[in-house]
Amino acid sequence: MSQTPDNAQPSQLARYASLADMIGDPANPTPLARLARLAPAPTDVYVKLEWTNPFGSVKDRAAKWMLAGMAARGELEGKTVLEPTSGNTGIALAALCALAGRPMTAIVPYSMPAEKSVLLRALGAAVIPTPTDAPDGRHPMDVAMDLALQMLAESDEYVMPNQYDNPDNERAHYESTGPEIWAQTGGTVRYFFAGIGTGGTVSGVGRYLKERDPSIRIIGVEPVPGHHISGLKNLEETAVPAILNRGVIDEIVYVDDAQTLECARRLHAEEALLGGSSTAACLAAALRWLRENNAAGVAVALAPDSSQKAMSYLRAMLGDA
Repeated sequence: MSQTPDNAQPSQLARYASLADMIGDPANPTPLARLARLAPAPTDVYVKLEWTNPFGSVKDRAAKWMLAGMAARGELEGKTVLEPTSGNTGIALAALCALAGRPMTAIVPYSMPAEKSVLLRALGAAVIPTPTDAPDGRHPMDVAMDLALQMLAESDEYVMPNQYDNPDNERAHYESTGPEIWAQTGGTVRYFFAGIGTGGTVSGVGRYLKERDPSIRIIGVEPVPGHHISGLKNLEETAVPAILNRGVIDEIVYVDDAQTLECARRLHAEEALLGGSSTAACLAAALRWLRENNAAGVAVALAPDSSQKAMSYLRAMLGDA
């Protein structure tokens, strides 16, 4: 028989009527975990473990806020939710749609890890991959967006949250992720790092933290052209998201596949941190920037998801065929 510890905090005793209620609950934030070995002195580096959201990624927040906004505007009734996605946003939308009994269709890049496609289908979503021969070498996510927009134009069956243009994506992080980081660090955070995908996380958190203390450095992590880092975008080779707020970003740090893979290996082997490729990319860039700038104080790097949804990436990391 389990017993409640005498020192348990209210957040540890939380019970939820729905999994959706766990997302962005200020009494039970996703945790910050300190890097014990890889952080360069004199910086304390904390990782915001967004894979502890109920559907496994930071995109749970954007999906919840976007669907709530659409529901408030009366846009969901009788519609199928349609979204181009590299995986995590689609998974979160599919899960929330499953809870609401609402149909969902995901348009995904052909290169998306098979594990994420399986999860989408397990959650009841229809999955449509992009062609493998993208015209003119276009980025697969741009092709997915074009296909989704075509389906949206040709049928009134669909409604699209559009994570790249939807201000509720950025608002989710302004109203939940940013306040959590500020509270968890007691306002001592000096640097915040986040990868650039839709731009919602770095823009929303950055806007919130800058309003609290304009001297906090907000640093976006962008992969180099030709990268293979799922979930992140190089803004030279793909469309720039409308919600990206460059005004709150102090600096962009670039990262490549090799640096990401090496950081993923070290995170797993030395920190037991089960970070996926976008997590490893963010931390590879953050640790390099902090070391090169001899930065002191508290740094927070956002970990969007875990390696547990990317077994193919783990095989590559380990050198397995």
